[in-house]
This record gives sequence, C-alpha cells and structure tokens, in this order.
Amino acid sequence: MFATILVVFTVFAGQLLRIQAFDASATQEAALNKRLVKTLTPAMRGQILDTNGQVLATSVERYTVAANPKAVPEYQVRVDGTLTKVGVAGAVAALAPLLDMSAPDLTAILTRPNTLYAIVKKEVNPAVYREVRALGIPGISGEKTAERIYPTGMAAGEIVGFVNQSDQAAAGGVERMLDKTLAGTPGRTVAERARDGYIIPGSQRVDTPVVNGRDVKLTIDADLQWYAQNALAKQVTGVGAQSGTAVVIEAATGKIRAAASYPTYDSNDPAASKSNLANRAFWEAFEPGSTGKLMTMAAALEQKVVTPDTGVIVPVRLPRAGIRFKDNEPHGVENMTATGVIAKSSNMGTMLIGERIAPDIMEAYYRKFGIGQKTPVNFPGESAGQLAKAKDLNAAQRYTMLFGQGYSLTAVQATSVFATIANKGVRVPPSLIEGTVDDSGNLLPAQPTTPTRVVSEDTAVKLSRMMEEVTGENGTASAARIKGYRVAGKTGTADRYDEKLGRYNGFTASFIGYAPADKPKYVVGVFIQKPSAGMFGGMLAGPVFNQVMTYLIERTGAPPSTKSDLDYHVWATKPLSENDPNVISNARAKRDGL
Repeated sequence: MFATILVVFTVFAGQLLRIQAFDASATQEAALNKRLVKTLTPAMRGQILDTNGQVLATSVERYTVAANPKAVPEYQVRVDGTLTKVGVAGAVAALAPLLDMSAPDLTAILTRPNTLYAIVKKEVNPAVYREVRALGIPGISGEKTAERIYPTGMAAGEIVGFVNQSDQAAAGGVERMLDKTLAGTPGRTVAERARDGYIIPGSQRVDTPVVNGRDVKLTIDADLQWYAQNALAKQVTGVGAQSGTAVVIEAATGKIRAAASYPTYDSNDPAASKSNLANRAFWEAFEPGSTGKLMTMAAALEQKVVTPDTGVIVPVRLPRAGIRFKDNEPHGVENMTATGVIAKSSNMGTMLIGERIAPDIMEAYYRKFGIGQKTPVNFPGESAGQLAKAKDLNAAQRYTMLFGQGYSLTAVQATSVFATIANKGVRVPPSLIEGTVDDSGNLLPAQPTTPTRVVSEDTAVKLSRMMEEVTGENGTASAARIKGYRVAGKTGTADRYDEKLGRYNGFTASFIGYAPADKPKYVVGVFIQKPSAGMFGGMLAGPVFNQVMTYLIERTGAPPSTKSDLDYHVWATKPLSENDPNVISNARAKRDGL
C-alpha cells in the first residue's frame, strides 16, 4: 500500500512539476486565452459626397445590446431607499420600453440557459444605449457598430452602390470600387473575463486603435442626378420600356455629372429591389444604331472623303455583301448632301460615304473614340463593349458597322463620343471620382486622365454644325429642340440583341446631343431599351434630352445662341449626276471598285 501510494504521489508530483515548471508558459497562455474577451470596434466608413459636398452615403454610430443571462438575475434597484433585488422581471420591465421589445421576447433572451452571451437587439441608437447603460443592469453590455445610410435613396443607387448592413462589407457601386479607401481599419480591445462573466477590472487594453475610412468626392451632381432620374423613370414607364439610361458628361473635363438608370434600387434596402443591382450606364453593352454614324462621318470628314455639302445620291436599294440594304422609310432616289445623310439618318448614304475609307482606318477611328475598351473609371462590372478587328469582319459587318450595327458599346462610351466632338475633337476620358479627403479635410484630387485629339478642330466644328440639322425642319429629332438655342445631336434606332433568346428582339432608341451648340458645356445621352410604344430615338429619347438639357441651360444661365456662320444644306441645291467626281453614288462606288 505504501509503495502504491508513493507511486501515485510521484505521478502527481511529476505532473505538477511539468505544469508549473516545464510547461508553465504554455499552461498560462492557455488559461489566459480562456479568459480573454476580444472585442472588435468597427471603423466608421468614409462618406461618399457629390461634387458640391452633398452627402450620398454616410455611417452613423449604433450599438448591439447583449446580455449575460447568468448575471442578469442579480439586478438590484432602490425601493423606498432600500436596495432590492428585482432580477430578470425588473430588468425586463426597465429594458422593454427602451428597446421597443415585447416583455415575453425579452424574457426569453435574458433567461436563455447555458450561455454567457446573448444578443438582445442590434442597431440601437447611441442615445437609447446611454439610457440602457444608466440602468446598471448586471450582464447587460453593448458593442459599438455602424449603420450605413444613403440620404438620396434611389436617385443615386446604382452609382453609390451599397454595403451589407450585417458586416458593412461593400457589395456594389462606388462602395465596392473604393472600398479600401472608405472602409478604414477596425480597432481591437482585449480584456479578461472572470468565471461569473464579469470583466476583471484593470485587464482591458487596446491592441489596435480604430482608423476611420476617408471621405470620397464624386463628379456626380446630386441635383442633376435626381432630375435626370425622375425624367427618365417617367419616360421609361410611359413608353412601356424594359429599361432606360441617361448620362450627362461635361465635355471639357470628361467628368460624369449624372448616370441615371431605371429601374433602379434604394441603397438603403437593395434586397427589396427586383432590378439588376449593377449600373446600366457602365455594364450594359448594346449596338448604338444611328448615333454610331457620327464616328463614320467624323472619319470621312477627317480623311477628306467628303465635305458637309458633298452631294450623295441615295438609291432605292444598295446591294452590298449579298444584301439589298435600305433606309428605314421607303423612298425613291434622293439627292442629299453629306449633311442631309446625317440629318435624315440615311443608312445607305452613310454606307456610300463610309465605304470609301479602308476598314482598318475606320477601326482606328472607332478605337480613338474609346470604343472596345473600358473607361478609366473601371466601375465594378463595367463592360468594354465589343469591336472586332478589321481583319476579322465578315462581309456584312464591313457595312453594317458604318451605320451602328455589328459592334456594341455602353451608354457612357456612346455619350463620350459626342463629348469629343463638343470639345473640338479632343477626347477627355470619362471620370467619376473628384478625389479623396485627407485627415485634415483637404481634397486630394484623383489622378487626371490624359486627353487625346481624335479629329481636328475644323472637322469637329463642321460635324457639330451638321448635327444641328438633325433637330432642324428636315431632321429626325424635333422633340429635342430647345427654343432660342442651337441643338446639335443625333437620333438612333438599333436592333437590340437578346442574349437569352439568342437573336434580335426589340429596339434601342436613343438621342445624344448638346446645347447651346455654339458653346457646349454638357453632353446628354438618353437610351431607351426595348420600348413597346414606338422605336424611334427622336420620339422616345428626345423628350428626356430636352428636359435635362433645358434644366442645365436654366441652371447655368447659358445665353441664347447666335446664328451660325456655316450654312449647310440637307438637300442638294442642284441636280446631281452619277458621273460627277464630286458626287458620291453607287455608280461611283462601282467605278472605284468599292
């Protein structure tokens, strides 16, 4: 018996020696880890501001109220001067009105068995939490959190994006695009908890201090965004369209002042939306139709193939690549000018002009205008569109691309093309971010984009004047006219490709333009997708352009336009002959081997 007892005590002594001597540090660390309570204090996300400093997204302080059910029964209050234990019932009576909770629900949480931690309520206002703390209920604690709020709601939803309220993780728009700047770094507090659940006094320490996120300023003008959003929504609904987009770009700077879409969503409650949560202005690529003729004509003017008054004999049908092409409306042989081809939006006239430029040269112009490549904005989900290389074009594409079918672009890209012409032929790539705000409140401007000249100023001025005829008496966009101001623009109607069906289905109706045409500052592009009431851009998109551009003119106080020094004609002023070398016709194309 003595020997047995001696062996047992020797084993105990050996274990004691191992624990307290050889493995002391590891044992202490394990015990400490069991006692440690690590609390993360979230960083407040930076604000998202519009170009004028209006708040589009901000974070507000909130608290998550939690309870230790084992400690709550010890709750005491003074009754007639005597400290009296009121326990869970007293805690429920005091907390329920403050937290706007029912007594049964709160009682179930505060009496939950076999737990030291139970969440009572999330997103509690700081003022309410201060009242909760003042009650001094044992086991009731609070963790600081944040709630993201979007004051403009649906007006800028697809631009600003949203965060998941549960963990503040960025999930779309600018929130996601600049998440590293906006998010900041959460803080971490470590403390030791006793077996009864209470924090051991003096054990709390800060391991990592909180670093709040930085504010970000956008180029978006919130008032203009709201106005464009409402005008667009009314028109999309009115014509029974599938969706719509309106983009406003400042021509001289490339800054996107509005990018409205409909249907859209409320960033405060994105889960309630049935629409796509991406931004249509950047991700939706479509064939432009006749608005793409602007690039064909710009290349033709720049390459000296035509002048604004060059005669064009437009036939009844134009055979190319095994297809007998026609214009949208039937007509006999028409004697137009190059200006008339733009004003009347003649597909055949555009083909006759554009085919005189080699496909590789035409492709180079399209790419200089920014087609087939993402913008420097690099918005989440942004599409580059599609533009085939000249060597890969099939026989039909060689001609359909000239009038805007056979390649695709986004609303921002399409509007940027017209901004290039409005800016005298210099393309300033689109931008969305003005800059970030440092800790001292100073704006750190975003990296500037690099302007590039696409066509000469002479070409841009002539083409701009040619586009004024689109809104003239013989043009296709009377709804886009603004009294007292010269309006330059182009209508578009394109067959819309439906990826789900694998074929063309419906139309894209558009109008892109600017006013005053003699001194343009803003370019407005409006795109109506798959309308059920009509198909023409002038009729469907023109009214939205008119409203938004009129709003801009009134707000900026732009003076009425002066008469142009350039007098171009839509119809030829003298009979045209196919044998005239200065006249573009099908006969001339055959003679030149085109």
